[in-house]
Amino acid sequence: MNFILFSAQYLPTVGGVERYTNSLAKKLIDNGHTVTVVTSSLENQPMTQTDSDGIHIYRIPVKWIMNNRFSIPIPNKRFKEIKNLLKAEKFDFAIIQTKFYLNSAWASKFCKQNKIPAIVIEHGTAHLIRNGIVGFIGSLYEHICAKYIYHNCKNFYGVSLACCDWLSHFGIKAKGCLYNAVDLKAIYDTALAGENSLKEKVNFNDKTTICFAGRFISEKGVVNLANSFAEFNKTHQNTQLVMAGDGVLWQQIKDMNIPNLILTGTLSYAESLALLKNSDIFCLPTFSEGFSTSVLEAAALKCFIITTATGGSPQLIKDKNHGIIIPSMESSDILTALTEVIDNKEYLEQCTENAYINLINNFTWEKVSQNFLEICKNQKESI
Repeated sequence: MNFILFSAQYLPTVGGVERYTNSLAKKLIDNGHTVTVVTSSLENQPMTQTDSDGIHIYRIPVKWIMNNRFSIPIPNKRFKEIKNLLKAEKFDFAIIQTKFYLNSAWASKFCKQNKIPAIVIEHGTAHLIRNGIVGFIGSLYEHICAKYIYHNCKNFYGVSLACCDWLSHFGIKAKGCLYNAVDLKAIYDTALAGENSLKEKVNFNDKTTICFAGRFISEKGVVNLANSFAEFNKTHQNTQLVMAGDGVLWQQIKDMNIPNLILTGTLSYAESLALLKNSDIFCLPTFSEGFSTSVLEAAALKCFIITTATGGSPQLIKDKNHGIIIPSMESSDILTALTEVIDNKEYLEQCTENAYINLINNFTWEKVSQNFLEICKNQKESI
């Protein structure tokens, strides 16, 4: 089959939706299908290319706003050229990633006009902006955009049960889950490849290592994590917190001057996986996730997980025998969780093993791609 995947953001930008799109595309190609990804233009990236995995990539002209988190398509001559090239492709099935992008609204219209069976996969569990007048306007926009996309495509899925619940906020009933997932061998091999360069930046020694990898933004709870570690380290001085990434809160955390807190800056993907492989605990005190890829990667690399009950995390961390789901992103809850696990090595090892087993049984790309192909078959047969 010939698939088209619409994703407003895509590699080399690194994030959950980007990796989901790329991983599913590669697995479909491995199974003998052809895949085209339509995404937003990026500086220093070609408008069209076929990458080393055989994925055909089209980048439509856009204007980036909100610190490059949101793209607005520009309907210029180049955009029309790409649209005509896509029309000539005769795709069998489409995936539209996440409902709140204007790219997704255009994609839904394109699929309807060209009679391409399509599904929308939701990755969010909260509005993009939450507070104030800007948040109100943003939420109003999201409702309008969701209604428009639903008018063009009725088939919505979530990457977790929480995403399916979030769709109901917009009056949309999800038809099921297409979980976020991982490729176990690729993750382990990539982590090994990143170890040497990581160890030039981080000295692990004999310290117990807690890590975070992601954007330094309030939604990820990074300041709370730093504050909780500052208190925790007073009684556990043989621990270190390694925080990898960048963002608006990086300087604030740097200025705290917390002992045994290491800020690496942005790491390569291989280095980020190597960080998980060499750490004891991964902590993600976030309030908004669809199904965090980092949580899945931590489980794959047998790193104990502390996170909130957002997105798909409760489906991976099913109970306290798989990790710790903290009741909130507050520093006190993070501190309690760290204290509970840090001195109990047997508990830590048993939880990481249980989470790993749950991962391989339910959250691999082989399983997700099989589920997706079954959805394609059933939907095409019903037309």
